[in-house]
Amino acid sequence: MKPMVLTVPARAEWNIVLRMAAAGVGALYDLPVDVLEDLNTAIEESCELLLHQDYQAETITLQCEEKPDGLHVSLSAQERAACREDAPADADIARLIIQTLVKDVAIERDESGVHCVRMTLPAGA
Repeated sequence: MKPMVLTVPARAEWNIVLRMAAAGVGALYDLPVDVLEDLNTAIEESCELLLHQDYQAETITLQCEEKPDGLHVSLSAQERAACREDAPADADIARLIIQTLVKDVAIERDESGVHCVRMTLPAGA
């Protein structure tokens, strides 16, 4: 399967589009229904984390790619601009929540906060 890339506006109402796209890829990858549900929840939590940082993201990109060790999924914020006045989401709590849903999670940060969440669903999940 070729990598799937989808970029949407960085607004909460677009989270459903990202969840549906990831679920479609998961279905093509033949993931069980309970794993698809966990993936959807992990996508939602990742989006919430990316939307609540010190910066205002313009877009969020979902990338899904099949590799020998499993399905690799990443969500990243692009075109980050002006600082927000909201308190940023706690990345450590978000990572703990996502780790209860998928086994391998990496959260990438820089000086302005979290900008990418990567997760892997093992082959044959």
